[in-house]
Amino acid sequence: MAAITKDDIWKVFSLIMSVLVLPLAGWVWNTNVKVAELQNDLGDAEQVISVLEKKIASSDDNAKNIIGIEKDIEYMKGSLGRIEQMVTQK
Repeated sequence: MAAITKDDIWKVFSLIMSVLVLPLAGWVWNTNVKVAELQNDLGDAEQVISVLEKKIASSDDNAKNIIGIEKDIEYMKGSLGRIEQMVTQK
């Protein structure tokens, strides 16, 4: 039977390390790729959100203007109703 030498131990150690390190390196690589994709998606999402926030802000202004116009129309209807009553009474 052959004696186990330091060279044999080193070969076994290298084999065990390659079995452990190579899959871990692949996992780390895939994880880094996924993180980069998420960062890109986040950047795109932030741009979309800022555009939507601007649209919402302008929509709020438009909604306020519409409410003001509706109140003006109600006031004019009331005024026209009073004028109509005054004209029809004579």
